[in-house]
Amino acid sequence: MLLRPLALAAALAVALPAWAELPIRSAALEQRDGGTRLILESTEEFHFTLFILRYPNRLVLEIEDVTRTGVLHALAGQIPASHPHLRLIRVRPAPGKPRAVHVELELKGEMVAAVRTFKPSGGRDHRLVLDLAAAESQPAGAAISPIPAPAPPPASPPLRPSPPRPAAAPVPPSAVAEDTLLLEVTLDDHVLADAITAYQEGRRVFLPLGELAGLLTLAIRTQPAQGTAEGFVLSEARSFRLNVPQRRLALGEEAQAIDPALVRVRGDDIYVESGLLARWLPVDLHLDMSRLRLRVRPRETLPLQSRLQRERAGARVGTRSGGWQDPGFPRLETPYGLAGTPFLDQTLGLGLRTGKGRTEYSASYTTYLTGDLLGLESSLFVSRTRERPSTEVRYALGRHDPDAGLLGPLQARSVFFGSGVGLPSVPHVALSTRVGEGRGLTLSNRPLNQPANFDRHTLEGDLPPGWDVELYYNDALVGFQRARPDGRYRFEDLLLSYGANEFRLVFHGPLGQQRVERRSFLLDQTSTPAGAVHYHLTQHRDDAGALRSVGQVDWGLSSNLTGSAGWVRLPDAIGSAATGSSVYGKLGLRGFWGDVIAGTDLLRGPAGGWLSDTAIKTRVGSVAVDYNHVQLQDFVSEVFPSAPDPLRTRDRLRLQSALPAPGNWPRLPVTLEVQRDRQASGSSSLLLGGRVSAYVRNTSLTHQLAWQESGSGTSSFLGALSLSHRLGDVGVAGQLGYTLRPAARLDTIAVSGDRRFGEGYLASVGVARAMASGETLYSASLNKIRGEYGHGLSATYSKAAGLTVGLQLFFAMGREPREGRWISDALPKADTGAASLRVFLDGNGNGVLDAGEELIANAGLIVNGSRQPARTNEAGVAWLDRLPTRVPLDIALDVQTLEDPFWQPLHKGVRIVARPGHVATIDLPVVQISEIEGTVYLQEGRARRGIGNVAIELVDAAGSVVSGVRSSSDGYYVLAGVLQGRYTLRLSPQQLRQLGLADPGGRPVTVGAQGKLLSGADFVLKGAPKR
Repeated sequence: MLLRPLALAAALAVALPAWAELPIRSAALEQRDGGTRLILESTEEFHFTLFILRYPNRLVLEIEDVTRTGVLHALAGQIPASHPHLRLIRVRPAPGKPRAVHVELELKGEMVAAVRTFKPSGGRDHRLVLDLAAAESQPAGAAISPIPAPAPPPASPPLRPSPPRPAAAPVPPSAVAEDTLLLEVTLDDHVLADAITAYQEGRRVFLPLGELAGLLTLAIRTQPAQGTAEGFVLSEARSFRLNVPQRRLALGEEAQAIDPALVRVRGDDIYVESGLLARWLPVDLHLDMSRLRLRVRPRETLPLQSRLQRERAGARVGTRSGGWQDPGFPRLETPYGLAGTPFLDQTLGLGLRTGKGRTEYSASYTTYLTGDLLGLESSLFVSRTRERPSTEVRYALGRHDPDAGLLGPLQARSVFFGSGVGLPSVPHVALSTRVGEGRGLTLSNRPLNQPANFDRHTLEGDLPPGWDVELYYNDALVGFQRARPDGRYRFEDLLLSYGANEFRLVFHGPLGQQRVERRSFLLDQTSTPAGAVHYHLTQHRDDAGALRSVGQVDWGLSSNLTGSAGWVRLPDAIGSAATGSSVYGKLGLRGFWGDVIAGTDLLRGPAGGWLSDTAIKTRVGSVAVDYNHVQLQDFVSEVFPSAPDPLRTRDRLRLQSALPAPGNWPRLPVTLEVQRDRQASGSSSLLLGGRVSAYVRNTSLTHQLAWQESGSGTSSFLGALSLSHRLGDVGVAGQLGYTLRPAARLDTIAVSGDRRFGEGYLASVGVARAMASGETLYSASLNKIRGEYGHGLSATYSKAAGLTVGLQLFFAMGREPREGRWISDALPKADTGAASLRVFLDGNGNGVLDAGEELIANAGLIVNGSRQPARTNEAGVAWLDRLPTRVPLDIALDVQTLEDPFWQPLHKGVRIVARPGHVATIDLPVVQISEIEGTVYLQEGRARRGIGNVAIELVDAAGSVVSGVRSSSDGYYVLAGVLQGRYTLRLSPQQLRQLGLADPGGRPVTVGAQGKLLSGADFVLKGAPKR
């Protein structure tokens, strides 16, 4: 019987790790110069964390690797009641950290602390010296040294702790004007984050150390309140310790000083200059400022890369994965209003043109409104110019729901109508209609994030007057459009390839504004699920009364096979009120087999003609291959009009890849295209095209070539080169157009430059020349691009057009509903959504703000995994705008920004679907968590001792295990993060049965809302009686 407890003790202890013990040889407390000094001495180096807490004022010194605490306990008995600074000293194990001990000093008043360590010298061992001085006696400029704080804050006595006091002030910002950036982060071909917050000061860009380390799965944790970071890089042997106030960094065994001008400590993270951060971490960081993108190129293989490779391998056998993983947050419904306060984008312009003996004046305005109306999403666009007396107006009403919850049994995802709805283009049959001309209706249950057609997609949206948009496809510039009179842009029938299709829209405003949108499609994940039916219906009647309609239905025949059917109805006489119509029918089939996607469509025209389109898409190594074969027989449509020598076949081959580049340069996106047309007469034409892009050292370059040979034997060879470079506040760009055949010549050349300065101002100049006409256009502008509004003065001059001077004012407005204040900006916001978030301390845990409950300021937010720059104000309210619409958004509190370490969100987060012009009001309650501590003993005869590795479980009223922990080597345990409620505390029944121990029974526990430490929850283990 005596041997059995010993065997059980050995079984319970076998899983406990071994560590090097830190022997504290002496501990002394001294009073000197109006302060108090604590001196600890050990033969080993100290590793520690200092927490500064209030209410009551106290310091907690967490020392690692301490097991024998006799010297420290003796110190606790040295505090007389008359001590001027200390009430008492407590010594206890660190909660949840069996290798650490807490020395808690309760203070009689507000104190400042300075802590230092000394290496052995003069016959003394390693020393830790903590100096305390009354706050009012601290001399000006005295340095208070913070300590690395990688661990969670310590457990609290019954009175809850207040926010940790920063041990040192953040590094003061530079006098250079600072810009906030939202950067997309990519690794290889993967997007790790749509937006992380960065800051630009002159030529320097500061990146968040903690957030970037988290994205790259590097074990580095930052403590902005202390100005420290700690962890390791790739292996524990390569430790990482950063202390900003002390201006030092330790990488493994190497210590180095840091330049404080290259590091910024902010409330949410520690921001490090990009070049310095690349030297600290095993990665190269390439900033593409023109596209607001951060490319990460590892110098060593990261664990994340290995995981992504495994996911790619899994995708080949049917396992699908995405970028942002769904956290499973519950969806918060945002009810539609009868008449909501709209968002407004307003543009006003005045112009003057003089030349050739005459002067002309111009004036224009454009208003774009979005918001809830009659329980629907609504938009209204109004535009008028002095030259055009008629006012252009378009409107749209409807709803979008990514969860297919519209129109009951129809399970629609989109329903919209109005003059802002046009007919989409239909491959080989119909061209798109211009919105604003007539009225349209669309109804669809197709997933909102899938392309409109199997192998092509159309990108469209709102574009304010004076703006332009660049389209990048897989990092290559493929399109450019200026704002149309109807305030829209549209890139039609963009071909999609097997695998990832990354589209990036870069919008440039007339005042120098810039914003970026990203659309991604993974073509091998767009099949209709087996048994599901997706439909899309659109009808449009133009101002002349001509009716057009399009319908398509996709049916998932199996997991790998999808069938489709559809029709297109077009007027016989386009643009007239003809009563006749032409109807086209369509049947299609496509399949997914491994790395191959194949599909065929058959279309029949109204006169009996037909067209077939067969497509194969696959990937060979790193090369995406797309092949299309189109065959026509007496087929006539808007795309293929009647001709004397009609087209019979069209073959098209496209190859895309990203070629390796020398050195550490990013890979080079390359596209090659071949298209051959054969006419009914037997003649043929050939088109060859190529495009290569590169981004090297802040320089972006795209070169395109196109060679065409017609059936008559004539040929042409054209080229275009685009280049842009940005370094800090200065940017330059150039475009070159040239012809090689039939005769070599330079066609166009353009050069421009800009510079940011002051508080959001941008100056730019440009020169463009058309070589054939000899005309040169000079341009210059001065714009304000940041703040509550934007304005600009521009001028252009050429001999043909004379001098043109323009003045433009732009502002966007939205109303924060909780505080009733209007928020204006220099960037458009009407086509985006917003959220008003309120954070408060929920005293009773009911999730509702009740009278007297505390509002929480300075809380940060995370949207789809990315930290946001917005923080809550004194009223506990944060404003998030420019949220993407009609897609799920997962919003959560950034717990690292909560000032009290015992605060925790009541819910992990919420999911919303934002819509244009609407502000979602969201409450994020925070509750005070508690801790339960106790000791597990093993009864050995008449004696008992603490026993480790025992599983303790916390069970809720429903019988579910909500939390668990294992006891440390001395039997002590702490259950942290316990929400208020009624629980049962027990030892694991399964473990007790395995070890043959008697179950001591559960202990009922009631946890209140005040965040108390519940002590004394002890258990005594005994051997189970023999049967």
